[in-house]
Amino acid sequence: MKVSEIVREAVSLAKAANEARAAQGQEDSPIVASGSYTATVKPRITEERRLREFLEKQSSATIYLLLAITNLGRGDFEAKDLLEQYRDMDEAYGDAQLAARQIFEMWPLPEFLEKGMAELDRAGLDIDTLMRS
Repeated sequence: MKVSEIVREAVSLAKAANEARAAQGQEDSPIVASGSYTATVKPRITEERRLREFLEKQSSATIYLLLAITNLGRGDFEAKDLLEQYRDMDEAYGDAQLAARQIFEMWPLPEFLEKGMAELDRAGLDIDTLMRS
């Protein structure tokens, strides 16, 4: 599966999870602050489980790339710096599962991924070609 296809699938699953949360009246993200009262934790809905399972089956390299694209979409750096940021992810996280959890817990995940891909397009960078080099 190409990186662009993985991004599209992650966006689709994240949008479905956000829509399902909104339909259930859950306006908060799945993030639970450390030390929170656990009785208030809402059970994961099917759409959230699908997103989490999709992320968990990706390779470490793919998880780090998704996180780098997400951070690009959030405005943390410029498109020209994507590969450098991607290379630093393993050192910064050391554990792809931790990085996947961070991606999963981002409420605006679809927007960040879409903005990141748009930034790459504006810079004339094709993510699939970039990752083959």
